[in-house]
Amino acid sequence: MTAFIESHKAGSPTQENVYWISLKPYEVSKLFYEKHQIQVSHGLVKRLLKELGYGSRKQSKQLATGSYNRRDEQFRIICSLVLVMSLQSPVLSIDCKKKERLGNLYRDGKCYCTKAVQVYDHDYEHLSKGKVIPHGIYDLQANKGYVSIGNSSETADFVTDNLLWWWYEHGIDQYPDAKNILILCDAGGANSYRHFIFKHKLMEFAKETGLSVTVCHYPPYCSKWNPIEHRLFSHVHKAMSGVVFSDYKTVKKPVEQTSTKTGLTVVVRLNLKEYQKGIKTDKMMIDEKRIAYHPTIPELNYRIFP
Repeated sequence: MTAFIESHKAGSPTQENVYWISLKPYEVSKLFYEKHQIQVSHGLVKRLLKELGYGSRKQSKQLATGSYNRRDEQFRIICSLVLVMSLQSPVLSIDCKKKERLGNLYRDGKCYCTKAVQVYDHDYEHLSKGKVIPHGIYDLQANKGYVSIGNSSETADFVTDNLLWWWYEHGIDQYPDAKNILILCDAGGANSYRHFIFKHKLMEFAKETGLSVTVCHYPPYCSKWNPIEHRLFSHVHKAMSGVVFSDYKTVKKPVEQTSTKTGLTVVVRLNLKEYQKGIKTDKMMIDEKRIAYHPTIPELNYRIFP
């Protein structure tokens, strides 16, 4: 039986010690009987698979699609800045969560209900009633999340508007003596380090609030290490699981109910303002006198003065 199982295994193209079989235990029993006329129970097959090191596992997204040659150095810079600035300044991790669609459409997950909730049997675009764009701000010191639910586009305007909302509604009271702020974000998207418009909008934010803004981008292909991913969005995802997004209030409710045993709470607002995509910002609009770049990795680390 062991030799029969081994004859049906396949190997990973990237990991020499990883193997799998595409057959289920009952299929192994059936094929073994057809070939040897020996009846073997499913339980025996399961025990043999376990002894051989096989288990029911999901695929794991661990293989990077690219690399950044100064990745380790950038992580050391981020860690040192977080340690130093968190003593007197707010440290925020920002990102935009996976976009959803509004309407009576299927969403993965389960929730407690009296009967199965009926949704459309296809997820066609024309059945959707709008977009759901959750943008998050995670306060590392306070262990608190702030989520703005938009319906337009993920733009630099959208991101900075949400930062302004956080500051005037929450941050200014929690950090009344703050003169600086540290923002951790990904290298792409609306807060890409390559786009001048993100720097331009942060300059407007710094000028309006009077805060010096230090920005650290996580290296390309390393966005999953951004703290907001595992400290806020993973819990928000569970809270939203199985919920049909019939309207924006239905989206807002489970998000603001997100909490953990370690004290995470989430504040939510609807930001249904229309944002224009594709706005170009010329490099000449960036006042370089107001930016101080890191000496070794300037493209990913810089400080914007008011």
